[in-house]
Amino acid sequence: MSDFFKGKKFKILVAVVVAIIAGSILASISQNGSSPLSSVAGVVFSPIQRFSSFVSEKLSDFSLNFRSSSTYAEKVKELEKQIENYELQLIDYQQTKQKLNLYEEFLEIKEENPDYTFEPATVIAKDSADMFYSFVINKGTADGIEVNDPVIYGKHLVGVVHAVRPTTSVVYTILDPKVNVSAYDTQSGEFGYVTSTADIALKGYCSLPGLEKNTAIAKGSIICTTGIGGIYPKDLIIGTVQDVQNDQHNVSAYALIKTDVSISDLQNIFVLTSFKGQGLGLED
Repeated sequence: MSDFFKGKKFKILVAVVVAIIAGSILASISQNGSSPLSSVAGVVFSPIQRFSSFVSEKLSDFSLNFRSSSTYAEKVKELEKQIENYELQLIDYQQTKQKLNLYEEFLEIKEENPDYTFEPATVIAKDSADMFYSFVINKGTADGIEVNDPVIYGKHLVGVVHAVRPTTSVVYTILDPKVNVSAYDTQSGEFGYVTSTADIALKGYCSLPGLEKNTAIAKGSIICTTGIGGIYPKDLIIGTVQDVQNDQHNVSAYALIKTDVSISDLQNIFVLTSFKGQGLGLED
């Protein structure tokens, strides 16, 4: 018998009885009408229930936050796609605006020079290694384009056709030293020729060399083609004088000219295929 009182079963029984008595006392004090067994269960399992509720609440919050994060990610993707579409629309708008400005100038120069015949073209290739910004256009002999046809942007001279194939042509720009253009200053009336060098071409400049040191050409003067030579018609704009400097190699001066269009950024141009006086003065 003594072994029973010392055994594990007896200790468990005592613990259960004590829990029941404690539950009864707590139930009586609280007067909540619960049975002693219910009270004991509440005392024993209440911490476990609170912990379970806490875990359940946190899992619910995590699930909600997870769904919210997923929703935000989808919204971000939608906004990024909208921004991409807007950027494409902006590019289309800018290209359309550029073409519109080009055609407006084309109509103006066509009204002033009804003898001009144009062929619109698009720049399709550029040589990144060429410091003079030569480029290839999508028109050639099949479109009536020939070597030495002037290339213009509005009223501005861009360059000249150097080589022609059936559907493409290579254009040398006025920044290329191989391109020489007879020109004059619209303010003073002084004549000369426009050419370039590697040093100034990198900055988008060409020059009007061989001027007298007391030249009347000054900063802000507009330099245009003379029409002499049969390659370029008269009064195409070459650019604006940025500075007049003395030549270090001789007693003359030269005018530094900045083109009024960004030749390196051109996308659309016109080839002047025919004009009054074209070919006159060219050597056979």
